[in-house]
Amino acid sequence: MAHETVDKGAHSELLAQTALIANGYTIAKPVTPEPADLWVTAPGDDSTLIKIQVKTARRRLDREGQVVVYAKKNNGSTYTLSDCGYLIGILDNEVYMFPNREIGEYWTTEDKLAEKWTHLPINFSREVGA
Repeated sequence: MAHETVDKGAHSELLAQTALIANGYTIAKPVTPEPADLWVTAPGDDSTLIKIQVKTARRRLDREGQVVVYAKKNNGSTYTLSDCGYLIGILDNEVYMFPNREIGEYWTTEDKLAEKWTHLPINFSREVGA
């Protein structure tokens, strides 16, 4: 049985993939170890590769419930832009994407989530034939 952290990370990554597909992105997953979890192309732009790191977001009760995504590699360093251009934070099975600013922690309040981070719904809602 996998460790809980591994299971949570896998669950977050699958939710991220589901949301990206539902929103028209094409996804590739590196076979060899890479700092980015996913490589994607945006809808309508198959020529630009976007590297994404997926993280589980947490509510900090000691900070009035603010939402935080810890964005550090296993060695403690932050993700550079060459590592990934975007991060995805998963909060309560909801998927949020935001640009990498090369900092170790990304904070927001729940009422500012939709303003600061892009929500990617997991429901596949594109029209047939679109």
